[in-house]
Amino acid sequence: MNLTLYGVDIWSTALVFARVGAMVMLLPGFGEPAIPARVRLAFALALAMAIAPNLAGHVPQPASTAWGMAGQVGLETSIGLIFGGAARMLMSALATAGQIAGTEIGIAFAQITDPTVNQSGQILSVFLSVMGVALIFATGLDHMFVQGIAGSYDLLAPGARAPVGDAAQLALDTVSASFRVGFQIAMPVIAAGMIFRVGLGVLARLIPQIQVFFVVLPLQVMGGFAVFALGLSAGMLMWLDSLQSYSTWLR
Repeated sequence: MNLTLYGVDIWSTALVFARVGAMVMLLPGFGEPAIPARVRLAFALALAMAIAPNLAGHVPQPASTAWGMAGQVGLETSIGLIFGGAARMLMSALATAGQIAGTEIGIAFAQITDPTVNQSGQILSVFLSVMGVALIFATGLDHMFVQGIAGSYDLLAPGARAPVGDAAQLALDTVSASFRVGFQIAMPVIAAGMIFRVGLGVLARLIPQIQVFFVVLPLQVMGGFAVFALGLSAGMLMWLDSLQSYSTWLR
């Protein structure tokens, strides 16, 4: 069966769109909930139409039954969800860093609307998420993600069986990398907070008449923000490096 519309092969484009669409809906920068779903799907369709001609000789023939064709499309969709979900896991490192730093500084209950997910979130997590999306486009990582979408077909050809074991290992590696990077971003605040609390404990023992932890709360917040700002650039570079490594692996 060979159906074309204005010179575009419908079957190969549909099969490519299943994977590309799933990845675009989850990739950092492209898959943010603030972007309307129709815009994301339109971009995924245009990208699929651009990629499909290069894969014309590698796309498997459609199955003889509707259920078989649905299985082929579902397989490609699951592969796209695996690749896109791994990148989205790395994005969650910023939320982890924001929660840890906010708890250490003493503003864990400060909430603000997060424009990237259209709901409220911890203030430092929201700040890091917005900065992360801006840095993705400012550093050109969005171009690497687009190249990674096309390069994913070198890792898994269209119609190939989903590697369940490799997918589980990829999920394990990305989750561990996400928590590691999030902890590294918040590490300066954690170290400074530990030293600060040890000093307050000693001071409280020397002057028990004064509620030291209550008196120095403004200093804790101000000093925490200062340490967070000093370590922010290095932390965001580590996070960008993790995204770049993943996109390079896809390419």
